[in-house]
Amino acid sequence: MKKTVKACAALVMAGSFAFAASASAYSDIQNEDNAKIAQSLQQMGVMKGIGQDLFAPSVDLTNAQAVQLIVNAFGLETDPGVDYIPVPSFNNDAWYAPAYEAALHNGIKTVTKTDSVSAKMTREQFASLLLEGINTTGQYPTTKMYIFFDDEKEFTGDHLGAIQTLGNMRIISPGGEFRPQDPITRMEAAELVYNAIEFINKVGGDNGNVGEGTEVTEVGVTTAKEADGRVKATLKASLPNPGYGLKIDDVKYEGGKATIQYSITKPESGMMYPQVITDAEVSTYLTGTPSEVVAEQTGGETGASDAKLLK
Repeated sequence: MKKTVKACAALVMAGSFAFAASASAYSDIQNEDNAKIAQSLQQMGVMKGIGQDLFAPSVDLTNAQAVQLIVNAFGLETDPGVDYIPVPSFNNDAWYAPAYEAALHNGIKTVTKTDSVSAKMTREQFASLLLEGINTTGQYPTTKMYIFFDDEKEFTGDHLGAIQTLGNMRIISPGGEFRPQDPITRMEAAELVYNAIEFINKVGGDNGNVGEGTEVTEVGVTTAKEADGRVKATLKASLPNPGYGLKIDDVKYEGGKATIQYSITKPESGMMYPQVITDAEVSTYLTGTPSEVVAEQTGGETGASDAKLLK
C-alpha cells in the first residue's frame, strides 16, 4: 500500500548539522552543480551547512546524521512520545531520537537502534536507507536492467539489490566502481537525496499524469454568506507537493446550480519541490444565491470533486 507523506518534518539537524548556513552560497564548494544541490537542499530545509558559509562536503556522515537526513528529505513523521522498538541502550533524549522514531514508525528496516549512532555510514548502507525513504512516498515503475559494477564482490547483504534499483532510477550513476564500503560524505549523500527528490517529482509530474507517489485528493466545496449578502464559495484540495496549484477558471450557472470549473496546475519545469502534501485553497464570489454549488475539473492533473448544497 502506498504511503502518502503528509508533512515535512522541519527537524533541526544536530551535531555537525546543527548550524544553518545564513549565506546563499557555500565557500567550500567550488563545483557549480554541487553548489546548486547544496543550496537547493538548504532552501527545502533538508540539509543544512556548518557555521556561517561552510557545507563541509568531504566530511563523512554518521548513522544518526544519515537517518536525520532521510527523515528530513521525505517528511517522515511519528506519534510524539511513542518509543518504537524500545532498546535500553538507546538515548531517547538525544537530538537524533525523534528521527529514529519517525524512520521506524514509517517501516524503514535499515534503521536500528542497536547500531552505533556515531559510526560512519557506508555508501551501500546509505543507498539502502535512501531507497526505503523513497518507498515511503510510493512505488515507482523502473526498468529491470542488471547493472554491473567493477567492485561487485565488495557488496554485502541485500545492499546490491537496492543499488541496482537506484541505478535503474538513474539516482546513482550506473556501472564503474561504487565503493560500497567507503563512508559516504555529506556531498555524496546530498547528491543522492537531490537526485531522489528530482526523480520523484519527474515521475509524478510527467505527461500531465499523477503517477504512483503523487496524489491529488478530493476537491471539496464550501460556501458561506458574507455580511453584505454575497455568497463566497471556496475550493480546498490536498496537492502532491508545493509546486502544484489550484485555480478557478470559470463559474457556470444553470437551473439554480452553480458549477465552479477549476484546474490543478503542474509544477514549474526544472524546479525541485519536496514530496510533501500541501493544502491549497481558492475562493470566488457567486452571482445570486444558487441552490446547489458543485466543483468540476476542466484542466490539469486528475483529481476528484464533490458537491455541496448551499445551506
